[in-house]
Amino acid sequence: MKLFQRIFATFCAVIICAIFVASFSFWLMQNTLAENQFNQRRGIETTLMNSIVSAFRSRGDIGAREILAEWEDSPVSNGVFVILGDNKRDILDRDIDAKMIERARAFAINNPKSDLAHIEYDRFGEEYLFFVRGWENQQAQRLPSPLFIPGLPLPPIWHEFIILSFIILVGLLTAYILAANITKPIRILGKGMNRVANGDLETRISQQVDDRDDELSHLAQQFDKMAEKLQKLVAKERHLLHHVSHEMRSPLARMQAIVGLIQAQPQKQDQYLKRLEGELTRMDALVGELLTLSRLETSNMPLEKENLKLIPFLSNLVDDSQSVAQQNHQSVTLQIQGKIPETAAVSANESYLYRAFDNVIRNAMNYSPEGSDIKVHIGQDSKNWIVDITDNGPGVDEMQLPHIFTAFYRADSSASKPGTGLGLALAKHIVEQHNGKIIAENVKPNGLNMRFIFPKSKPSGEKEKNAAAV
Repeated sequence: MKLFQRIFATFCAVIICAIFVASFSFWLMQNTLAENQFNQRRGIETTLMNSIVSAFRSRGDIGAREILAEWEDSPVSNGVFVILGDNKRDILDRDIDAKMIERARAFAINNPKSDLAHIEYDRFGEEYLFFVRGWENQQAQRLPSPLFIPGLPLPPIWHEFIILSFIILVGLLTAYILAANITKPIRILGKGMNRVANGDLETRISQQVDDRDDELSHLAQQFDKMAEKLQKLVAKERHLLHHVSHEMRSPLARMQAIVGLIQAQPQKQDQYLKRLEGELTRMDALVGELLTLSRLETSNMPLEKENLKLIPFLSNLVDDSQSVAQQNHQSVTLQIQGKIPETAAVSANESYLYRAFDNVIRNAMNYSPEGSDIKVHIGQDSKNWIVDITDNGPGVDEMQLPHIFTAFYRADSSASKPGTGLGLALAKHIVEQHNGKIIAENVKPNGLNMRFIFPKSKPSGEKEKNAAAV
């Protein structure tokens, strides 16, 4: 059974049950009220009749007339009669059926102690019949109980059928509207998912249910976010595939050319083999960086980390970079803010973090002129360690700064420089794996500053003290 049918059937059952319960409750309430009114009226009528009988016994016909006259304005008096025996008429000349008088007289004879009908005689032996209208009803009459309109007399029978049919139709229409209103966004969501499954990643559905403000509209918004993220991932994959193909094609073409040269000039084989080895090394580096980037982007396993002291780590990094810097007639300098303790540490995977910093320093050396000094500065704020790597290169256009961490993206200033275009993308992913941030900023008058921000890690001794305290 479809969801719409289930919801529709549920609403129908609830509406029909509610009508039955409301009808029965209303009918029961009506009967209770009718019974209370009957008992109250019957009590007043019997009290009035007993008063009339007492007055008749003491003062005769005149006493009975006086009591009835006193109650003339009360509707209760219309239900109490005093009948003069021979004339078969009410002493106040009110109209009454003769057959009713006969039945009341028979009832009084058969029930001499009844408070509803009684026979008395005056001093001349004249018979007087006292009775209450409806003496034969000892309890309130039950109201008719039609199926859905309780207490309503329904002659003819088709009247009840019409009302019943109308109520059922209204209930079914209400159930249909409610079920359709609930399932509409679900149907829209299903169509949207089919379109996404068929490759239409531009599908968005939240605008089709923006007239709602409930869980289903929030689900539609989440669907749009998912579709947008899928679209970006697929676009990124296509972008990556395009650039990987381009980057792989160039060295392969060069290697083919080198093989051709070796075949044409065997005497220069050693020279060409060195060039071939260089191309293979560059291709191996490209594949290695691609694998690392893919592993960082797709792996759900966190990196293995330990408490890494920043100052010794950065000192080793700067020392390792000096040899390459000297070949370019450059230098790399480590600057430590005066208040940074030797125990300054972050929770990190040393090999990955080393690779991130090394990529940024090599970029800085590639884009800085000869004689430049690459500065590595470590500072802090209340919650973070801050490492700045500043070069003296041309910088990056402000419009291009947000994109330089995208794989294979090359700013205008780096179009002619060697490299794969993966270094900064790798650095960004590695830093994010360490709960940190990396920010690129231009430096005046020229240069680029790469800022690494890492949350502070407590020294191991302090951690042990806290654990012991717990």
